[in-house]
Amino acid sequence: MLSLHLIQDILSCPLNTPFHVYYRLAISTLLTFWLGQLSLSSAYGRNPLNVHPERLQKARDLEQQALASKNTKQLAEAYYQYGRTYVFAGNYLASQGYFLKSLRLLEPFGDSFELSRIYVRLGENESRSGRLPDAFRYARRSVAVAHRARSLRGLGLGYGLLSSLHQSKSDSWMHGDRVAYDSIMYYQRKKGAIYRSLNDTLGIAECSLELGTLYTKVKDDRAIPLIREAYDLMILVHRDRLLANVLLRLAEAYLAFDRFQLAHQALLEAEQRYLANEMDDYDVVMGLEQAFVLYYQATGQWEDAFVHQQKANKLAIDQLLSDRNGTIARLNVEYETRKKEALLDAQKRELALRTQTLETQRWLTIAITVLLVLAVGAGFTFFRLNRRNQRISRRNEQLVKEQNHRVKNNLQVISSLLNLQAKRLADEAARTAVEESQLRVQSMAILHRRLYDGDRLAEANLDEFIRELVEGVLRTYGSPPVQPDYNIDPIYLSADQAVPVGLILNELTTNACKYAFPGNDHPTFQVDCYLRSNRIHIRVTDNGPGFDQGSEVGRTRPGSVVLKKESFGMTLIKAQVNQLRGTYQFDPNQPTGTLFTMEFKI
Repeated sequence: MLSLHLIQDILSCPLNTPFHVYYRLAISTLLTFWLGQLSLSSAYGRNPLNVHPERLQKARDLEQQALASKNTKQLAEAYYQYGRTYVFAGNYLASQGYFLKSLRLLEPFGDSFELSRIYVRLGENESRSGRLPDAFRYARRSVAVAHRARSLRGLGLGYGLLSSLHQSKSDSWMHGDRVAYDSIMYYQRKKGAIYRSLNDTLGIAECSLELGTLYTKVKDDRAIPLIREAYDLMILVHRDRLLANVLLRLAEAYLAFDRFQLAHQALLEAEQRYLANEMDDYDVVMGLEQAFVLYYQATGQWEDAFVHQQKANKLAIDQLLSDRNGTIARLNVEYETRKKEALLDAQKRELALRTQTLETQRWLTIAITVLLVLAVGAGFTFFRLNRRNQRISRRNEQLVKEQNHRVKNNLQVISSLLNLQAKRLADEAARTAVEESQLRVQSMAILHRRLYDGDRLAEANLDEFIRELVEGVLRTYGSPPVQPDYNIDPIYLSADQAVPVGLILNELTTNACKYAFPGNDHPTFQVDCYLRSNRIHIRVTDNGPGFDQGSEVGRTRPGSVVLKKESFGMTLIKAQVNQLRGTYQFDPNQPTGTLFTMEFKI
């Protein structure tokens, strides 16, 4: 094995020496193997990848309290604390798992600062793992949630993450890319304004630190005063555990401006504060090792630079192993915990079921005795009332059938009259209007038959009604062979809601026959209807050329049909949706065809 003195001689060769080039590459290649064999004692008293026991115990205590009190929000906070604990240890995979568990518990409660904060932590982990698109997605969600929750602190965290992500996206801002630089500064200014409005000393200190770090990277001489200001503010609010990171940033600034002596003093003080506070922060200790490497390289102390580079590489390897081992251990713990919880729940349910069964049997005996007494007294009365009700029911049934028959005949007469009138009209527009009115009458006739001939009186089976209505319109127009596609949940509607739905579908099917199917070799027509949370959602699509509601959209697509906003069909659809107290829209962004969506409360 090469001796350390030989390595120092090689690294101290001039950069244009071939001997230095080849041997330095060889040393870099062998470093990974050497580090796997070395068992270096940590300069910080213990392995910095160990999870901090106090933080971990705090999260466990909070989790036990939440489980005992069945407090979902408290349990979400416990998972958040677990995630932060593993972040400090550099185990980002384990921390991401806990953050996601916290997210699943918080989302049902709606927008809040805590939900916005979880999105920030998820985005930070994605950024550390190099998945910037996912990180940006989480950052934007955080800002949106904070806006809706009116949480200034949540906005501050979200803007800070967006600024950091824009720095990671590309290093062009460090080389004169003004657009990228302005994007970073935009979010930094917004974050700073928020914390100043809150008069949050710690937040202002963090903003000064981040801005100073940013100026360090572009070698702006404002960097050092800003970081020193952050240091003074941290001292003011007694946040001693944060000072090691501030001093590390100050050392990096001194190195950027070749003030090596001050940089070394700042690094030594940062290391001293790290040890004094018994910190376990992977980012800080890795930053210290890397900063020491830069300092010793800049001052030509290659042996010390090599030692600190070894430590930095070992930290990186330990971090990867920690991700793997921590995930396996966490899964084992979760499995055992869930198994025990399931066993306890089963025992509790069995005990509760036995108690409930005994209580039910006792009350059932009493109830049966009382009912037998009442049944003997009321049986004769019910018998007489039943015979009377049967006579009334038969009479009512005859009346309903007669009424139904008359209504159907009247609707058929109206449809026939409209048909005769349409044949006598010479004006094509007038004939079309009469034919469309005939289809509307037919849709009401179909609805009437479904309302009073089905199993449920005065309620229509939406599936059967929609199928018969659509296929009736298609037969009337004699359209090309079209096999409509239906995806309809089993839903029953009252007459007050079924009539508007029928008229709307009649208009949409008629429009498809007039504009979508002619000249279309493979016409399609699809109706989707489903019930979600007491709201009915209806989607109607075709693959025609599409259309634009002229005055609403303001532009047209090539080949599309322009329908006026004030046309009778559009007015009718709007009126029927208003009657349902629902909402609707025609999607103008469809590449082809027409997409109509509507929803209303059942």
